[in-house]
This record gives sequence, structure tokens and C-alpha cells, in this order.
Amino acid sequence: MQIIHTNYELINILKPLKNIAFVPTMGNLHAGHLSLIQEAFKKTKYVVVSIFINPLQFNSNEDFKKYPRTLEEDLTMLKKIGVPFVFAPSESEMFDPLQTAQIHLPQIAYDLCGKFRPGHFEGVAAIVNKLFNVVQPEMAFFGKKDFQQLFLIKELVRQLDSPIKIIAVDTVRHEDGLARSSRNSLLNMGDRKKAPQLFQTLSSMKEKAIKKSLSFSEIEAFGTQSLNAAGWIVDYLTIRSSQSLESPVRDENQLVILGAATLGSVRLIDNIEFCIHD
Repeated sequence: MQIIHTNYELINILKPLKNIAFVPTMGNLHAGHLSLIQEAFKKTKYVVVSIFINPLQFNSNEDFKKYPRTLEEDLTMLKKIGVPFVFAPSESEMFDPLQTAQIHLPQIAYDLCGKFRPGHFEGVAAIVNKLFNVVQPEMAFFGKKDFQQLFLIKELVRQLDSPIKIIAVDTVRHEDGLARSSRNSLLNMGDRKKAPQLFQTLSSMKEKAIKKSLSFSEIEAFGTQSLNAAGWIVDYLTIRSSQSLESPVRDENQLVILGAATLGSVRLIDNIEFCIHD
């Protein structure tokens, strides 16, 4: 396994290779990340995993500082599963102090998580685009847990005509339904036991939507009241089109329920895709 720290070195190592698969991460790797890497290995032997904690996508310095940093454990895990290339750049490698260029994202970037985390997706897009430029992959793998992020990266690639295929991978869950996330390690024991309530609430909302017993706004209110009553602080629970992330138009049946809520001091997100049949 080659561990690479500079753009120049990575570009030169990857230059002669074709059919490169890329898995960008912020480290603190778990089964969700491993599922992305496993899918990448199904396509090619040339898999690049990046580990970079992007300060641009955090809304507070405190949140950035407490994000889990487990580089040595991550490298051991990646070596064990045979990842050939790991890119672990420094902040100075990823940031030009004179940089003023920004990526203007579609309006949906300022709704949902973008509404509660101003600048978050601009920060994601800036670094992901830099990584794409350096790695030059044929394909890149992202998890469906970060559904809005996945949508925006697909749009970024489409609108910029980047020759990269974005491959979405299903959310990996613990046995109790909680979506795997690096932030789960920040939950205390009591909150970890309560954390599956988010997925349970989304599942209940899905059942009500399929039964058509309530309007979407009534279902959203039900979910919000349920989680708030259980001690969560809900940012949003909403039913959207899975194709546009906008409110569903009449008779639209490909839907996604998206949720973001804070338990204790940890903000968790999750979603469920589903289809309503006539």
C-alpha cells in the first residue's frame, strides 16, 4: 500500500494507470466506508482512498476539532483489505492561501442541511472537485446516507461535464437500524441507545405515506413531534422527490424521506427512499 501526501506525487503515480476508482473519506473509517471500497474493487484493482478532514465543511471550529481523527487505525484497516493507494494530504496541500474561486451550486444546496449548515456544501464541493482534479478517476463512490451531498456531487459532475461516473452505494446500518457514521462514536452510551429512533421514525413516516392515510405535511409534523418528544432537536423531517429533492409534484411516486436531528450534542442524518404505487 502506498501512502501519498502530496498532489504532485499522487498525480505522477496515477498518471500511467487507467480505470481508477476513487473513494473520498474524512477518515475514522467504518463498515460504511468499507462497503464503498468493496464496490470499487468490483470495478477495478486501482482503488484510491483519500483521508482528509475538510475544515471548509464544518460550521464551527469546535465541531471541526472534535471530529474523530484515527489515521493510524484507518491506514491499518486499508492495508488489511489491500487498498493500493491512500492519499492523506495536509491542509496546506489542499488549500491555496490566495484562492478566491468558488463553486456556485444549485439552489437546493441552500435547503435541507444547507439551510442549517451555511457554507457546508460549498466546502464539500470545493474539496471534492480538487480531489477529482488530482486523482482523475473514471469513477467515484459515495454513500446514500449523505443523500443531499450525493445529489449535489452528481449535479456538479453533470454540469461541469466531468468524465467521472458517480456510483451510489446503499447505506450500511447497525443491527438496530442506526446508519453507520463517523459521528456515532461521539454519542454517549444513553444517546447511542436512543439513536435508532431517527431511522424508526423515518420508517413510520414511510408506512404512513404508502398508506396515504395522511397528507405529507401531516406526516412530517407527526415525525417531528415524535422525535422532539423523545428528546431530540429536529432540524427537518421532510418528504421530497428523490429525483430533484424538491417538494413532490402531483402524482410523483419516487420519493425520499430526509431527516436531520440532534441528539445530545451530536447531529445525525438519515433517509429512506421509497416508491408509492397507484
